Amino acid sequence: MTNPPADLVITDLHKSFGTHPVLRGVGLEVPAGTFAAVVGQSGSGKTTLLRILAGFERPDRGSVTMGGVPLDDANTHVRAEMRHIGYVSQEGSLFPHLSVEANVAFGLSRRERRGSRVRDLLETVGLSGLGHRFPHQLSGGQQQRVALARALAVQPRLILLDEPFAALDATLRTSVRNDVHAILRHAGTTAILVTHDQDEALSIADLVAVIRDGGIAQVDSPQHLYTHPADVDLAGFIGEANVVEGIARGDRVETPLGLLEVRGGLDAPVGQAMTVLVRPEQVWVFPYEDGPGISGRVVSAGFHGHDSVIGIAIESDAVSQPITSRVLGALALAMGSPVRINVRGPVNAWPKDSEVVTVNDHAVERHG
Repeated sequence: MTNPPADLVITDLHKSFGTHPVLRGVGLEVPAGTFAAVVGQSGSGKTTLLRILAGFERPDRGSVTMGGVPLDDANTHVRAEMRHIGYVSQEGSLFPHLSVEANVAFGLSRRERRGSRVRDLLETVGLSGLGHRFPHQLSGGQQQRVALARALAVQPRLILLDEPFAALDATLRTSVRNDVHAILRHAGTTAILVTHDQDEALSIADLVAVIRDGGIAQVDSPQHLYTHPADVDLAGFIGEANVVEGIARGDRVETPLGLLEVRGGLDAPVGQAMTVLVRPEQVWVFPYEDGPGISGRVVSAGFHGHDSVIGIAIESDAVSQPITSRVLGALALAMGSPVRINVRGPVNAWPKDSEVVTVNDHAVERHG
């Protein structure tokens, strides 16, 4: 009998290793049937969170419930094998001495092994006819499919994916993650993917949680997270960003890139110093003679097949770094070419304070 998917609720989760705190009050709710992603920098606690959910680690404080049933709290700790949770690691962790069929069947009862469940699972993950092979006879992508089939074999209420595509090459990684996403979507299983790849999280998740400083900085849909980041630090982490200074002017903000509309309106007094985020795809580039706009020159260009990334130096003391533009296809502009740029669509803006933040590896000083 299939275990129905369940809501997962994480409340005020704390975990330290020795004197080093890793999780500091993590709270997260994942509705049943949702494919969620947790992203964060290396060492932010992503894998520690997953291991607590799996039952491999115990939290110091806080609670984890699934379907309203406590898995971890001050009085409860359900063992990993009793949680009905599947776990897929980066390496897949297949048993090298067992065949594909035996790996998938490892967690099943003898009765279940005698039935058609293993064959059905191999068909589900696209490995029909390969059950007799051993892990070393499979590609990296096929090994990850076997690991997924093994995790699904116990009919889990939740699947945990710990950077399972990181060891694959770029083309295979995209193909395998899309296939895994489709399989889990078809099964209706609640899933949590831990990844350091923001593009991966944005492309396949229903819900993205950014973990920072031991807590959840923001939880949102991929689209809303990208277009409405909570602060400039998060904006730079979740995607490419141009960050410039600005001054509030009514419902707009005056910047070296022009007088720009602010997404959601501008709730700041006239004259307020602002930090302004402009995404590269909002920066439109034209040959200098083609029309009005901010003057600049091309200082870098990279062609990526589907698009090009252009670096533009503009004449402004307020902009110390080149402005990045992302355009479809190839842009026939030589290095050093004079250009004009326009910003299309609303931007994000925050009142400046006295912090020094890092965006795309560049320090940006924010004064109060």
